[in-house]
Amino acid sequence: MAQAKMYQVDYLTNKIRNAFSESESILDQQVRIDEASFIRDKKEEIARKLGADKIKKALKEAEERYEKAQEQAKDFLRTFANKHKLQETIRDYRYSDTKFKVSDIEDQVDEFARKYAKSYLKKTKNMRNKEKLRELKTICFDAIKLTNDIEQAQAKVETMLKTKAPFILEQYAPNVSLLEAPKKEEEQL
Repeated sequence: MAQAKMYQVDYLTNKIRNAFSESESILDQQVRIDEASFIRDKKEEIARKLGADKIKKALKEAEERYEKAQEQAKDFLRTFANKHKLQETIRDYRYSDTKFKVSDIEDQVDEFARKYAKSYLKKTKNMRNKEKLRELKTICFDAIKLTNDIEQAQAKVETMLKTKAPFILEQYAPNVSLLEAPKKEEEQL
């Protein structure tokens, strides 16, 4: 029974990490796609249920009136400045940041939809698969680090992957017999 060396444990740990990374990234992408489609599909319904669509419409109308008043004020200032030769007094007058805009309401609805989507996505198949994959990855790491014999650790990991995730086993293919201690570089003159 060979004693597990640190570099062997690190090697197997890295092989497991690399084997799981592709599947995890695919599931992450699927979860993000599910979340985006949920938000896209439910955004209008959520806005309607919250009453945000009415507020948004009222704010949009008020912004349009405000923009029109802004233009009228700019025209007045230009006319006044040209008439009295005071061009340097023309400024772009705006409300302070404490006023709400349509975009503020839209951002709030988007944020609510994102939070709602996260709670909805916890129940999806992709999220459950992602959790199972994480748990299996942790179990594999534990098997490597807690087993004193490196060949036995590799056998445990391969057995677990064969039974629970054979698609990961295709990417996980370490050869423990080829593991050698890191060689020290010889000084060259």
